Amino acid sequence: MWRPLLAVLLGIHVLFGGAEILQGQQNDSTEYDARALRIESHGGDWTLVRGRDGEVLGKLGVFRREVDLPAVVAHSENAVREARIYKANQKAGSWAAFAGLAGWGIGLGVGRMDGLDRAASNSAYAAALGGLFLMAYGGQRLNKAYTALAKSIWWYNRDLAR
Repeated sequence: MWRPLLAVLLGIHVLFGGAEILQGQQNDSTEYDARALRIESHGGDWTLVRGRDGEVLGKLGVFRREVDLPAVVAHSENAVREARIYKANQKAGSWAAFAGLAGWGIGLGVGRMDGLDRAASNSAYAAALGGLFLMAYGGQRLNKAYTALAKSIWWYNRDLAR
């Protein structure tokens, strides 16, 4: 019963030329392939790369002279908004995390030294605790920055002509 029905439906499908391609489905992906952004990682370095051929636009990450991300994604309004969030949070988060790590490490190191009086030891542990909070704050800002970076690249790629 099902076989003859499926054969008729298949014949109609073939007879009328298959499924029609809708306008939204037609794409010339050459422009997209040439302009889409991605991030590549090489030995801990993040690199912003464009297109199939891998044109390097600049480095991303901690304490580097970074690519001007808002300028790179300028044709997409949403991508620029997210790029500005990245730019505002990345440097501040990096410095806060670095300063917190230094404060935490020095505070713990000094606090554990032999021969310190109680006040110096308590001050060192307070510095270590402050450093811990500063690291957490920096981590929060970095998390916000890298989330915005991912969104910026997504919006840019989404708004490319396909």
